[in-house]
Amino acid sequence: MVGRTPRVPHRVISVDAAPTDQPPPDPKEWLDIIRNQVDGNEAPFLNGLNRWLKVSWSDPSSDLLGVTRFEMDPNELMRRRRMQAPSGPVCIELHPILVDDPALLAHTFVHELLHAVGLTDHDNRHASLTEMIAPAPSLADSPVLMRLRSEVLDGQEIQGWTCTNCATSWKRTTVSRPKRCPRCARSTVIPHEASSDDDIEKRS
Repeated sequence: MVGRTPRVPHRVISVDAAPTDQPPPDPKEWLDIIRNQVDGNEAPFLNGLNRWLKVSWSDPSSDLLGVTRFEMDPNELMRRRRMQAPSGPVCIELHPILVDDPALLAHTFVHELLHAVGLTDHDNRHASLTEMIAPAPSLADSPVLMRLRSEVLDGQEIQGWTCTNCATSWKRTTVSRPKRCPRCARSTVIPHEASSDDDIEKRS
């Protein structure tokens, strides 16, 4: 069973990331915090998890920021969950690109730890706990998210936008399509093949 980190890109895509010599983060402090926020029914694997849990860095070529892998198959894991029994061996892998982004590392790690304790679904409860315990950093405060956004934007076919009302053209800076023109506020935005000289003041 695999859990992937939400609220940040699920996939790292293709970026250069070197292996790290730093030890992976210690789960004990985070597990103590989680223990104070959940009950045994929703986190049946929490007790005794220290015995079974292994935390490691993933290969730099991985396209996931974080992943949780249970050794047991899903049917056996569900049976153990119903019986409030230990999960057996479980491994959390974290991408080494997170080493230089402490806030995103904490957010990703807590997300995966919640999977490991038994909150295996990506539901509202899982998301709210993750955000409460280790909030995701803003884009401006996260070097990894900034880097990933740049990689995503560079790979987009559409590199700019044009307003058909006022003819303003600008370079694409967001993954999503803009809802309104930044100059006239009309929702008349279409794709534009932007050049390196395009900016928000340029008119066609």
